[in-house]
Amino acid sequence: MNKDAIMNVLHRGTEVEGSIVVNGSVRIDGKLKGKVKASEKIVIGQTGIIDGDLKAKEVNLSGRCKGTISAENLIVFQSTAEFDGDVKCKKLVVEEGVIVDGSITMRENRGKVAQGKPKEG
Repeated sequence: MNKDAIMNVLHRGTEVEGSIVVNGSVRIDGKLKGKVKASEKIVIGQTGIIDGDLKAKEVNLSGRCKGTISAENLIVFQSTAEFDGDVKCKKLVVEEGVIVDGSITMRENRGKVAQGKPKEG
């Protein structure tokens, strides 16, 4: 089985309140109030609305989310995404048109800032 295949889907029109824990990846096109934790990838489609926290290796947001997104590797905000909260990741992609209001942390070791003089030019 392809490890990138999404086997768990919360369809449009479905509303859930609570926590979801997935071994693998999950796609959400409905509404969720709570937390989502996936071992691989979380995809929030254009019709997806999340009020809660997301945690996975990779998160791809096209819908709306209010909360904290934590990704071991990559977070992608598609052009239709709206996000209000905190982001923690190593890599971040933000397409034109995204609405983001919150804080972004991309350092693994907080507090360590590169030392040295800025280049004069």
